[in-house]
Amino acid sequence: MTPQQQLVERVRDDLLADGRVRGLWLTGSLGTGTDDAFSDVDMFVLVRDDDLPGFLDGWPRLADRYRPLLARRLGPAPVFNHVLAGWLRWDVVVGGPGDLANMDRTQVTEVFNHDGLTPSSPSHRGADPDVVREMTEEFLRVLGLLPVVLGRDELVTAASGAGLLRQMLTTLLRYRAEGDRLSGALHLRRVLPPGELAALAALPPVYAERGSVVRLHLACAGMFLPVARELLGEAYPFALEAACWAHLRVHLPVEGGG
Repeated sequence: MTPQQQLVERVRDDLLADGRVRGLWLTGSLGTGTDDAFSDVDMFVLVRDDDLPGFLDGWPRLADRYRPLLARRLGPAPVFNHVLAGWLRWDVVVGGPGDLANMDRTQVTEVFNHDGLTPSSPSHRGADPDVVREMTEEFLRVLGLLPVVLGRDELVTAASGAGLLRQMLTTLLRYRAEGDRLSGALHLRRVLPPGELAALAALPPVYAERGSVVRLHLACAGMFLPVARELLGEAYPFALEAACWAHLRVHLPVEGGG
């Protein structure tokens, strides 16, 4: 039995003994059956609405039973993240019956379900234009900061900005492929076609050096912006992009855009 399976069985037994808990589902790769030896354990714990506040307050005490508990933090409520022995990652979302509407029953595995409640099966939605436009505007905003950080000789910050652009590019490609069902970022090979993975791998490395950060900024823009235009069509922020390239040309020897 794998460490993940051992943890699932132990949590199941503990939660079955708690009358406030009405159901337990595996999510993530365990929920879809695509897990491997490196997978974390993602769970959704169903609790009666009236019992939610007390259960959430008491979760740290429950988690303390799972020693050695190397790390525990409360994410955006009600999410709990843990690291156990062997670097086993254990992430728990706690919710009430209404939260089942946000779960796709084809993407989860039921462990127990006292009340027979069923997660919804929302239809797969493609890339939301509003989300893509927000991504694009943020990408252009960060790209447009390049002359600022270079002008101030803030090369470490400039390298960080290049990394942000690379991450936004990866997110956009995942979003184009998966729509509103983004899977974990640790499964890119399952999501992106080989050509896109190869293009991401071929992006220039970044160092805290002027030429390096300029090259990666421009390389990311060369991949990101055409995809955003394809997804947005007439809703694409053409004026913002044109202004960004004009700003960059004033301060940097760049070509393209517009």
